[in-house]
Order: sequence, then C-alpha cells, then structure tokens
Amino acid sequence: MARLIMKKVVIVTNIPNPYRVPLFNELNEQLKQHDLSLTVVFGAEGYARRKFVLEKSDLRFDYVFLQSSSYQMGDAERTVFTYAGLEKVLNDLKPAVVVTPGFSPATMKVVVWKMFRSVKHIIWSGSLSAESAGGSLIRKVQRNVLVRMADAVIAYGSLAKKYLISLGAKEHSAFVALNTVDTSFFEQETAKARTKVVSDGLKHLTYVGYLSPRKNVSLVIEAVKKLAAKRSDFVLDIVGDGEEKTLLESKVRELNLQSFVIFHGFRQKDELPAFFAKSSMFLFQTDFDIWGLVLNEAMAAGIPCLVSPNAGAAFDLVKEGETGYVCNYKDVDSVVAKIEYLLDHPEEVSRIGQNSSKFIRERAGLSHSALGFVNGILYTLKKK
Repeated sequence: MARLIMKKVVIVTNIPNPYRVPLFNELNEQLKQHDLSLTVVFGAEGYARRKFVLEKSDLRFDYVFLQSSSYQMGDAERTVFTYAGLEKVLNDLKPAVVVTPGFSPATMKVVVWKMFRSVKHIIWSGSLSAESAGGSLIRKVQRNVLVRMADAVIAYGSLAKKYLISLGAKEHSAFVALNTVDTSFFEQETAKARTKVVSDGLKHLTYVGYLSPRKNVSLVIEAVKKLAAKRSDFVLDIVGDGEEKTLLESKVRELNLQSFVIFHGFRQKDELPAFFAKSSMFLFQTDFDIWGLVLNEAMAAGIPCLVSPNAGAAFDLVKEGETGYVCNYKDVDSVVAKIEYLLDHPEEVSRIGQNSSKFIRERAGLSHSALGFVNGILYTLKKK
C-alpha cells in the first residue's frame, strides 16, 4: 500500500517561547486528524532579553531554527527578526500552507516567495487599531496590501479581528484563535500549591510581568500608597524584571512602602503557581498590550483580576463583575476602592476566581485556540 503523503502546514514565528510551545503541540495533534503535518520555523533559538528555560524535548512537533539577526524597534519589548534563509527552508519543506506572524519581515518574504507557487498564506496577528493609530501612511498602505494578498487571517482576539477586517480582510476569511497558554497547567498547579500555603496573616496582591516603561507599574505603586494610608493587612508581590525595576524600587523606598511592596525578580513558569496560590487578586496594569497572556494565566489560576482597558485580552476575557474587572489605573481612587471591596469581601474573591477559572477552561484553553487555527487552515486549503 502506498504511504500517504500528508500535506504540510508551516508556521513561522520568532523563538520557542514556553507559552507558545504547548499551543503548537496541541495544534500538531489536531492537524493530524485532518491528515496534515506541522513544521514550525523559528527565527532563532532565543535572544538576550528572554530568561526563560525551555527543553527542546518539550517540542512535540517538527521544527527548524533559522540563524536570524534581531534588532529592537523603539523599546526592549519589540524585537524584530530578519528570518534569514526562510525562503530556502520553505523550498525544502514544500508546504501547502504557510502561516506568518503579523506584518513582520517573514510575512513580506513569504508574500514575494509564493507569487509563482500554489501555496496558501495566512497572516496570524494580534495587532490592534490603537497600536497603529500613530503610524505612517506608508505603514498603513503596506498592511492593507499584505492583508488583501493573504488567503486568510487569524487574529488573537475580537479586537484584532476587527482591525484586520478594517485593513481589507473579508469576514468569511477572518478567524479567531484566542491568544492563550497552557491554562490547565496554571489551574492544576495553583490548586496543588494552595494546599501548601502557610498564611503570613497578610492578603497578597500580585503583579507579574516585564517591568518596562510601557507597563507603567508606577501606577500600581501609587494605588498601594493610597491603600497603605488606610490599612496594613496586605502586601503587593511584584514578579518580573526589566529596565524599570531599579526605578520602581527607588520609588518604593522614597514612599516608605518597603513593608507593602516586595520585588521577587524574574521567575520561571513553574514558579508562578506558588505566587498565584496565595494571591487574593491580580493587578494587571499596562499602558498598551496587544493581548497580555499573563491574564490568561492568572484567570486560569482562579484569581480575580483588575485589568487595564489597554490590554487587548480585557475585551475577550473579562466579563465585568463576573470574571474580573476592567480598571483604569490612572483613576487611582477607583482602583483603590475596588481593591478594598475585594479585600473586605473574600466571598467575592472566591466567586469571581471560580468564574474566571471556569471561563478560561471552557472558552480560552489550548484546544479552543488550536481549533481556530485549524478552521483557518482548512478554509484556505478548500479555497480556489
């Protein structure tokens, strides 16, 4: 009997992040059910700012590493890869479908590469209209052209889909694969960690993320300052590193808040459930995030989240008063009032935490996200 040759799907992305690998593992399994194989082409194995540890044995799909150069665009959080050698790798792989990240150099290379090939192309993007509002006319035209030339688009969430449609994507060729992580890990491991928590008599507020100017965590510290003037039964755990860390530590000292704010530095994924387990609420401040995967993690762990409206994830994941709250951290008094309410009503902390965990489990897990990819891929393969 002749061996079935499976059509190949290639996803191009930057590096093998711990939060992406579980998604690709799940997608690989779902594609097999449709006689499709997956290869992920990474721009590089890593880069300087990323401190996480990842074992290659965790990658349960075919993959290729390019030897890309990388450079920063504006700030330390925006690293762009050149994807050197991508065309040669694609020639060798002979894919039926190529999925590329947003409006990256990889997308532009694939658009040119596929011109004389019967290969389908999908743009996978989390970009929002707010992100591009101050962009140049040339940038807008470029994005319009790239979207219109793609066979389909896959968006991180509802707002990203709306933006892609505004650029020219058709409603029927625009799919959503909610941006997510291995949420079951955070749900299960946090539940285990809760059984080992030894109370220190304090209620813990938690922030996890990169400490950069764009995150503007100083607004969270301003809220702590006002809260500390009213009560002393809490502490803020800040988990993360970044160029703002020294500045934030200085601010805490200047405000004499050392007993209310603890900096824990960068922690690996496996260490986060211990912080979530003792947390009464998660404070997610950002001046802009196209998504904010830490929200998926905290909600899966069953923690009420006070989320900035500047995080793209807020629109899809936060149901006001049910799975969390959307809070403008510039309105410090309002944020403090919400924190106080939850600190004084542990039954609400429990209710919202359970709701958020259930919501993520049922609507924003790996299987749901991978299915969004599969739907987009199958659509392109049927498209003439």
